[in-house]
Amino acid sequence: MRTRKIDRAVRVLKIVAGVGAATCALGASALEPTASVVEYYNATLNQFFITASSTEAAMLDQGTVSGWTRTGVTWNAWANPGDDPNAVPVCRFSATGTTSPSSRFYTADANECARTRQDPAWTFDAIAFYIEVPKSLNGPCANPAATPVYRSVDVSQASHRFLIDLTMFEHMAPSSKLEGVVMCSPLSSSQLQADVARLLEQSTFGPTDALVAHVRAVGVQGFLNEQFAAPVSPYPAIKYVPAGQQATFCATDPDPQCARDYYTLFLLQNAFFQDAIASNDQLRQRVAFALSQILVTSGLDVSLAYGMATYQQIFRDNAFGNYEDILTKVTLSSVMGDYLNMVNNDKPSGSVQPNENYARELMQLFSIGVWELNPDGTQMLDAGGAPIPTYYQDTIEGFAHAFTGWTYPVLPGVPARRHNPKNFLGDMVPVDSNHDKNAKSLLSGATLPAAQSIQSDLTGAVHNVFMHHNVGPFIGKQLIQKLVTSDPTPQYVRRVAAVFDNNSQGVRGDMKAVINAILTDPEARGAIKLDPTYGKLREPVLFMAAAARALDTQSDGVFFGQQSTALGQRLFYPASVFNYYPPTYELPDTDILGPEFAIQNSATAINRYNFANTFSFGTIAPLATLPGAIGTTPNWSALSALAGSPAALADKLNSSLMHGTMPAAMRSSIINAVNAVSANDPLTRAKTAFYLVVTSPQYQVER
Repeated sequence: MRTRKIDRAVRVLKIVAGVGAATCALGASALEPTASVVEYYNATLNQFFITASSTEAAMLDQGTVSGWTRTGVTWNAWANPGDDPNAVPVCRFSATGTTSPSSRFYTADANECARTRQDPAWTFDAIAFYIEVPKSLNGPCANPAATPVYRSVDVSQASHRFLIDLTMFEHMAPSSKLEGVVMCSPLSSSQLQADVARLLEQSTFGPTDALVAHVRAVGVQGFLNEQFAAPVSPYPAIKYVPAGQQATFCATDPDPQCARDYYTLFLLQNAFFQDAIASNDQLRQRVAFALSQILVTSGLDVSLAYGMATYQQIFRDNAFGNYEDILTKVTLSSVMGDYLNMVNNDKPSGSVQPNENYARELMQLFSIGVWELNPDGTQMLDAGGAPIPTYYQDTIEGFAHAFTGWTYPVLPGVPARRHNPKNFLGDMVPVDSNHDKNAKSLLSGATLPAAQSIQSDLTGAVHNVFMHHNVGPFIGKQLIQKLVTSDPTPQYVRRVAAVFDNNSQGVRGDMKAVINAILTDPEARGAIKLDPTYGKLREPVLFMAAAARALDTQSDGVFFGQQSTALGQRLFYPASVFNYYPPTYELPDTDILGPEFAIQNSATAINRYNFANTFSFGTIAPLATLPGAIGTTPNWSALSALAGSPAALADKLNSSLMHGTMPAAMRSSIINAVNAVSANDPLTRAKTAFYLVVTSPQYQVER
């Protein structure tokens, strides 16, 4: 807004509208915000403009002053000084003359307002609105029912912008510099509920009415603390069966479904969905599921149910522990040893060298990645602008030699051997005589000394990887992707990586601190997310579980395990060590990360509709061959009770399933569809509305 043209335009607005005189009322209650601040953009001038005046906004909308369009950015304030006893006036200034660096400036700082009044370059307009202020610049908002308003300055134009969505600022041009939190925008009751629902989408397998009410009562941190302390849900104890002997063993086993129950992961899948839908340790399960997609094993190779249950339990037991412990337990796991060939991996003999598979994947996928990273997860570049490898072939060989000499645990009643037979009843056990005792080269120029014990070499190798500077950004970014948003900003990654490096008490790799940082970060929290790249496609497992939890569904898990295959994410059977989908997958023709879209195609998209149709309108009977099976039964009573009012039904689904993000056009379409169903059939009305919401793109892409 630096030109004479725009200076004249805003003078017209001031004269005609009466700056600050009129505001948009949002509610009569003193507890609800009474003004809405609306942002406009002028592409010709490359300038932003905000107003809380409804008259002024109407002029811009109608083109009385041409060139201005709404950006979609809005936030709340107070219209009058008495609306909130803690609110202060926001001074609005116009640039004086055409040489002014900006045409509008706003401040809630009384000292800054006084100084600017004395500056001949600025002319005081009026009090624009009223708002609370943070404890200090860039400090937190004292009111938990308020959200920060960030002020940035574009140094190329010396113009300011005010945003409540930090992600938007972090995607702005490099010339924009964040000045800090300068105001605290009051949140409406519906917005507070929206952020709670979003938190539950990120930290559980889906919001429920009871859990939303509970989080509103105890607060975000209170809920997270409860979840960190919740007892662990164990996977069921599944009996041992001998590997490679299915026909012989099952011929004598009393279970008529022996092959299905013990030689596939059927029972484990059922247990997973039962816990996802109904168990209390929701955050632990979500983190465990995320970790299982980073430190991958697959039922395509290890299909013995008792073994995979033991492996998956590692993540539930250690989800809030230390990442070095997780790496150690995974390294010693007989399931991982079998999957990536560390088991029975012996020291060099003649021309036979140790298998390098686990050594490579430990670095490439489980800890540091293939390129050196900056603290914010971006690639380090050499002087020629090329990425820098984190390791080379000799490093892989060093780790491969460090991991020699481990075999399956001893079977009960069977003598120990140099190579024990396949068995997943416990961790791998060391055979010192099979271990390479020579010195080994590791990362960062470190060396394992010669003649160390097999246990010392394994501990030293894992610690060497764990201490690499890449681990925080590499693992932190993937955890953000799994829990919050697919394409996190580098700044978000940097903040999480810093907590991984030091939990504020000198501890590295504290998973509880890392998860807490991810879920309480400003880019995770907030009632409104306006950045177009924010969010993630609900991967099939989460898509189904959230639908079930929304309806207080009773289930034995069978239906969801079956459906996961059709939707492209066969639970516990990823196609390779690279997971169901790669974390680096970009949306076609963009540079936006969208990992879950790698398994979204025409077939899986249609099958999402098929799942929703069966779940909403079908009957999912118990499986006759599964003892104790109950099938799957959604509870429609709450939605059916609202079916007499299609608008109330749509609003309820908007709140519980979409945290208030339902577009007006979508709401109208749902109301029309429900009205087309007889009012005498409330159940079908409820099912119709639910089906339309869960199959919509707006729901499937979680924002």
